[in-house]
Amino acid sequence: METSLVLVNRDGSQREVPLKKARVIIGRQADATMRLPDPNVSRQHCELQLDAGRPVLKDLGSSNGTYVNRRRISQTELSAGDTVSIGPFLFVVKIDGEPGKIDSEEVLEDAVAVGTAAPTQAPAPKPAAKSAAKPAPRPESLPTREPPTRTPDPDDSDEFNFDFLDEKDEPKL
Repeated sequence: METSLVLVNRDGSQREVPLKKARVIIGRQADATMRLPDPNVSRQHCELQLDAGRPVLKDLGSSNGTYVNRRRISQTELSAGDTVSIGPFLFVVKIDGEPGKIDSEEVLEDAVAVGTAAPTQAPAPKPAAKSAAKPAPRPESLPTREPPTRTPDPDDSDEFNFDFLDEKDEPKL
């Protein structure tokens, strides 16, 4: 079973990252198998295991959480076409070539509409005080979230600095 993560950038461009190991640690730390250098990504954010069956994604106690299809997960089995949000990075799961075509605009719109860092359930509203408190803003007046991908830093040599470590200390790709 061939599995890859397709990074969807804010500008609509995509970058496919094939997963060739049975266990991939994703995080900010330099020795992570897949390095995502962003302060919103934990040092060891999550783990992707490619067993005989489908890939399984497990959050490793990250500060900002790991999201699959806009839901915060602790561990879940992934399917082709699932969206995975890790910090500001948005990936689409590709298994054995499916989905064949990924519509970046649709993926980004869906991520912006819901926001990946939003809790899965809204907190219960607090009882209103009987004073002349300001009314709560209407949903249409709330600011919209930016897509969960970061804007490239012009000082960076690469748009995204992925580091892939092989088990045999081979050069990084």
